[in-house]
Amino acid sequence: MSCRRSIQIFALGSPHGDDRVAWVAADRLSQDSAIRPFVHTLVTPWDMVQLLLPDCSVIVIDACLGCSVPGAVHRLTGRELATSPAARHSTHGGSLAGSIELAATLQRTIRELVVFAVEVESCEPGTELSESAHAGVDAVVEQIRAQLSEWMPAR
Repeated sequence: MSCRRSIQIFALGSPHGDDRVAWVAADRLSQDSAIRPFVHTLVTPWDMVQLLLPDCSVIVIDACLGCSVPGAVHRLTGRELATSPAARHSTHGGSLAGSIELAATLQRTIRELVVFAVEVESCEPGTELSESAHAGVDAVVEQIRAQLSEWMPAR
């Protein structure tokens, strides 16, 4: 992949059950040496504010709970973030929109934002990744690769 723009992928998660879904997707994406430099594994959306490059295109991967069938992947644009049920049901609360607003205040502009929220079953400590979360990882990785191909067409 050739890069014509700055791209960053932020995977939000925790070590608890299906909340690891974004981290597992990030690990899978990082197996591709062309994608690996763009991937950041984070605990909170606030962590991404310091890492944002100016005028970059951003993909955020997160888990959401109680919005749809477990394993489903919701794709949201920056405009949809404030109003989407999937964003409101993020396992990290409503702070993703807040962190984006803070980044804008700090003049860390985002050219384009796409959020991939994977519907999960549970984020209980000590549980393994569910089968539906594994299916969600497969789906979200495929969708992110398609998004990256759109942003970084081969020369």
